[in-house]
Amino acid sequence: MSSNTPRRPSRTTTPRPRKIAGREETPAEQEPAPKAPAAPTRAKAPAASKPPSSGTPPTPPKRPVAQPPADDGDGSDRAAGRTSTLLAVLGLVVVVLIAQCGWFVWNSLRDVEVATVATEVTGQGEEGEDSIAVPEDRPVVLNQLAVQEGVDAAASAAQIMFARNWKSYDDGVEDALSLMTDSFAEEYQKTTDDVKQEFVAEKTEVQVRVVAQSVVRANDTELEALVFLNQYVFRGQGEDAKSTYTPYRALLTMVHTDDGWLVDGIDTK
Repeated sequence: MSSNTPRRPSRTTTPRPRKIAGREETPAEQEPAPKAPAAPTRAKAPAASKPPSSGTPPTPPKRPVAQPPADDGDGSDRAAGRTSTLLAVLGLVVVVLIAQCGWFVWNSLRDVEVATVATEVTGQGEEGEDSIAVPEDRPVVLNQLAVQEGVDAAASAAQIMFARNWKSYDDGVEDALSLMTDSFAEEYQKTTDDVKQEFVAEKTEVQVRVVAQSVVRANDTELEALVFLNQYVFRGQGEDAKSTYTPYRALLTMVHTDDGWLVDGIDTK
């Protein structure tokens, strides 16, 4: 007796179409490709709720208006500073111009005074016995550079010749003699020897300052220079000291030698 054995259900298969030689499979006969799993969909964000429309468009915000910077006074201070600087520069220019004009006027007046005094000293323009030989209509025939050298030499010599100190009397005389011609040096030394004793006994000191100088006549070898001087004389020492001040002028005759311009004569007024 056979037992009732349950039957296994038969696998139902789908019959595959037969492949016929020499025939390609149609797309319908090919096995369908497995489908890719669908990508999960993202949940949509809830849309922002719109405010209920009241029928009137909203008022746009006001644009900020740029305000001008507050005036802290710097601008006015800078303008005032520039004005002050400009006024100072203009004032300085005016002062310089006035000083220059004054100098020209003073120089012109000095030249007139020198010419007038020179005429008085030399005898109203007439040539004396010892005057330098020059044409009447041209008292200076030497070039300007040589004239300036001769006049400067005369001014320096006058300051040394007329200044003296009782402590160094002999040295001062020797310095003066070195600036003279031999003939005039002999005359000068005689004068200094005569006054030496009294000069030293009174402890005298003479200081000389040249104020101005100018040429009177000049030729190739000689010239006359007019020198204005201020003389300060001090006598004694301590409480008994005395001082005097005397302005005067001297006409120096200068001779050009191999050693430069030397003094050959002096006439004081």
